Amino acid sequence: MKANWLKRTLYFKRPAGTSRGVMKTREVWYVILSNKSGKGIGECAPLPELSIDQFEHIESQLEKVCLRPNYYIKSKDALKFFPSIRFGLEMAYLDLLNGGGQSYYSRYKPININGLIWMGSSDFMIKQIEQKLQEKWKCIKIKIGSLSFEKDLEILNLIRSKYSRSDIELRVDANGAFSTEEAKYKLKALSKFDLHSIEQPIMAGQWDALSDLCRTSPIPIALDEELIPLVDSSNREKMITKVKPQYIILKPSLLGGFSECEGWIALAKKNKIGWWITSALESNIGLNAIAQWTAKLKPKGYQGLGTGQLFSNNIPSPLSVNKGQLISKAYPMIKEVQSFISAWFSLEESFTLSTSGSTGKPKSIFIKKEWMKYSVELTRKTFGLERGHSALLCLPINYIAGKMMLVRSLQIGLDLTIVKPSLNPLKNIERSFDFIAMIPAQLENSLNKISKTNTVIVGGGRVGNPLLEKIKLIPTRIYETYGMTETLTHVAIKRINGMNKTEIFSALNGITFEKDDRDCLIINAKNINPNPIITNDMVELITKTTFKWIGRFDNIINSGGIKISPEVIEKKMSKIIKNRRFFIAALKDRHLGEKVILVIEGNKINISYIDLDKFEKPKEIYFLPKFKESVSGKILRKQTLLLI
Repeated sequence: MKANWLKRTLYFKRPAGTSRGVMKTREVWYVILSNKSGKGIGECAPLPELSIDQFEHIESQLEKVCLRPNYYIKSKDALKFFPSIRFGLEMAYLDLLNGGGQSYYSRYKPININGLIWMGSSDFMIKQIEQKLQEKWKCIKIKIGSLSFEKDLEILNLIRSKYSRSDIELRVDANGAFSTEEAKYKLKALSKFDLHSIEQPIMAGQWDALSDLCRTSPIPIALDEELIPLVDSSNREKMITKVKPQYIILKPSLLGGFSECEGWIALAKKNKIGWWITSALESNIGLNAIAQWTAKLKPKGYQGLGTGQLFSNNIPSPLSVNKGQLISKAYPMIKEVQSFISAWFSLEESFTLSTSGSTGKPKSIFIKKEWMKYSVELTRKTFGLERGHSALLCLPINYIAGKMMLVRSLQIGLDLTIVKPSLNPLKNIERSFDFIAMIPAQLENSLNKISKTNTVIVGGGRVGNPLLEKIKLIPTRIYETYGMTETLTHVAIKRINGMNKTEIFSALNGITFEKDDRDCLIINAKNINPNPIITNDMVELITKTTFKWIGRFDNIINSGGIKISPEVIEKKMSKIIKNRRFFIAALKDRHLGEKVILVIEGNKINISYIDLDKFEKPKEIYFLPKFKESVSGKILRKQTLLLI
């Protein structure tokens, strides 16, 4: 078994007010375990001033773990003073055992969660509360203690004046803000708001005072910070039997993982104490694992799990929130995405991909991570992408275009939304995006919503004249791209709408072109592929960084000694045949060798050849009910010709 770790800094979309100050960034560490059967990923997410992990030694301890992963997996106490690392390692090992793809346990039903109200000004907190109520949350947790106590009471009174407990369950978290002298008075004042519970009313470690409060409080008390330093089972039992809280709160990242939390649960059940599970500002990797474990336990009541929406550069996830429930998208592509994320963060330096055939017969090729990173940087600079920009992944992850969209998200820190690949990816989406990559058929079916997107790149096939006509007035910047698997998607782009529309492809920075003796493009992109890439694309080379695409050399028709490019004819015919799919092909001919034919999808129509030269005019026309096509909607010409 091999192991490695890496650090990731998460950026809050807006500063997050906590009892320990305002957080703008959050540091986490990922642990990746690899063997011949697959990879597993886990997250170490200690919280400053709250975790007992020694922050200055986190990375040196991770180095030790990665040198001897089997030892630390088996030795329960070796990491008891690094609970976040113990959890991360446990998580990664579970994933590895279950085949990878962040499969820590199994699929699960929606989990009822509370909506968290972040600390801030009273106006900010009230605005959050109103939004949660509009979104139909049934349980709200409010942080108290950062404002004056009178203001806290005012906010709670505002809620209860409109909503009873049957409408909305209210929980409050004091984070130890009350002194022991004032705690009883404040608990009594809070009791009139019919609260479900209050978390950690006084600072941790005061067992005598806590015991008295738990016995006399009119509001059930839930202990949170109190659990964190208790790494030995004997101390845990002493605290529980002495304090006798009504609830305990389980945070796997702070308590040492699932197995440690299950020990706490057993102790709680033994003493008839309630419990619920809470996340602790993990990225989506940790949150996903905690959610799967929570679902396995089938706990009662509302859980304190996050929504994965706090960070601008979070890891793509299947989790989403709907009306106060944490749900998971279960379609197959998600597992592929999660498996690729583990591989990307692992020690692997390259991937094996299958080419599409742009440079010859389809074949397997090795692609280095460093080449992919360089491609990402070119895309970032070309389109002005920045951390936190929103993007949509609507392409299959098993193709290079989908993989590179995911890599852009991980490297740049894009806020990535993932949808099941379809020909109408925006159908159920109302939000706007900064950046989307699509195939022409997807763009065609998204015209009613595409104006909400700043930049769209279109690849995987030519954009025909009918579609060009439809997009010419759309304000979105739309580019047709030129590229292939060997170039890690686009190496050249051209604007296809607006005032800057052009027929000329321009290279991305640092990439140059030349032609071979067939007039086919040769790509020089040494930072993406160290060898010149010889294509089968015939071009008109304008400069070493610009060209016009003419057609495919392997599509060339030799009719009576005249070489004819189907794509040239198709471009002319697109002005005549509108709102129909068609293509030019060849059939064997006794006199000409090959003859030009026109294949049209749909019923018979009259066709004019007025714009075609003598040798370009099709000798026959075939009408077919339906073309054969790839999963991406691309016409499969050879297979379609077999229908004739």
